[in-house]
Amino acid sequence: MGLALLLIVVFFILLLSGLPAAFAMGLSTIVYFVFDRGLSEIPLDVIASNMISGVNSFQLMIIPLFYLLGHIMNESKIGERIFDFANALVGHFRGGLGIVNVLVSMMFAGMSGSGSADAAGLGQLEIKAMRDRGYDDKYSVGVTAGSSLIGPIIPPSIAGVLFAIMAGESVTDILIAGLIPGILMGIFMIILAIILVPPNYEKQEKSSLSVVWSTFKRAFLPMLTPVILLGGILSGIFTATESAAVASIYAIVLSCIIYRSLSLKGLWNVIKHVSIASSSIMFILASAHVFSWVLTRSRIPMETAELISEIAPNAVIALLLIGIFLIVIGCFLPVAASIVIAVPILVPVAADFGIDPLAFGIFVILLLVVGEATPPFGMVLFIIAKISKVPYLKVARSVIPFLLVVIAVAILVVIFPALANLLPSFIST
Repeated sequence: MGLALLLIVVFFILLLSGLPAAFAMGLSTIVYFVFDRGLSEIPLDVIASNMISGVNSFQLMIIPLFYLLGHIMNESKIGERIFDFANALVGHFRGGLGIVNVLVSMMFAGMSGSGSADAAGLGQLEIKAMRDRGYDDKYSVGVTAGSSLIGPIIPPSIAGVLFAIMAGESVTDILIAGLIPGILMGIFMIILAIILVPPNYEKQEKSSLSVVWSTFKRAFLPMLTPVILLGGILSGIFTATESAAVASIYAIVLSCIIYRSLSLKGLWNVIKHVSIASSSIMFILASAHVFSWVLTRSRIPMETAELISEIAPNAVIALLLIGIFLIVIGCFLPVAASIVIAVPILVPVAADFGIDPLAFGIFVILLLVVGEATPPFGMVLFIIAKISKVPYLKVARSVIPFLLVVIAVAILVVIFPALANLLPSFIST
């Protein structure tokens, strides 16, 4: 247990010193083996083998495909078509641009699979539109940062793919399980956006039917992207990976041939960017796989399960402890690394308490997603602060009400597991 504690302490010291998570996990593993076996007996061949096996999975092919789909939609400015349609449809309601912000994020979530991609791709457009209409910065950045957190929940979800692989669950089931909770998040955020809207903003006039129709026609083909993705999975025509490939090809055709909003040079730049981003996350996964292996070797998952079972009299207290743990590590680690480290520890605990595995998966993802908009390392906060020129801490304070929505949905999912199980059970019948 002493060496396991050393591993964790060294890891967090390296992380807090500013070292990237992948290197912090790798170096803390080396330190563990130095104290366990000595400097000359570090099992470098075993470490390398574990790193390779951590990314040697056919199912992980879905991650670069999701990245490709999201980046094509970003670079081709297709999100602007969806924004214009949503604005024409509901922009005249109370807090209209707040509602538009959430609706566009929900639709874009069906293409990107990432909160940071949503924030980077649509954030600047949404914040500028809200400023132009007199919405204050606190409201504008809060809604934008909060709504971007829907991205990792509504399929495609990179976090969902990783959880499924680490927990031994069906990738398709986990992806589809996030649809209803993601929609609930959107509905609750729309209600919150209406409640919190500042009094002094310029209301829009109701768009004519001709404007609504013209913007709908411009947005129709892009909005088919999540339909193709989810439709292929729900109908059983495609696997999740095949659906991601088909949706990516559709996005390329849409951007490069139909709209010509993305040149071949632009497509090549997207592919290079996706290759780098995919390599980065694969390196994180490889390092996290070794780190997780050492944790398991040190019996941390078993001892954690036993500890929680001893101190938690029931599943409610166990979930409360797990939830606090997830939010805390989500503040310091990327979602991908958090999942690879935490899931092998927590899944046995959930099983001991009879918690539904799909509902637990969505619970884990939702609470880790909170970390994307929480100091000190919340990536969504950094992106929104950069594009809005609003101070980082002000963005962090502004998003708090929307984080409470995410936590509330996480609680609802474990109280009512049918929210996660309904659609997957429909597919399996």
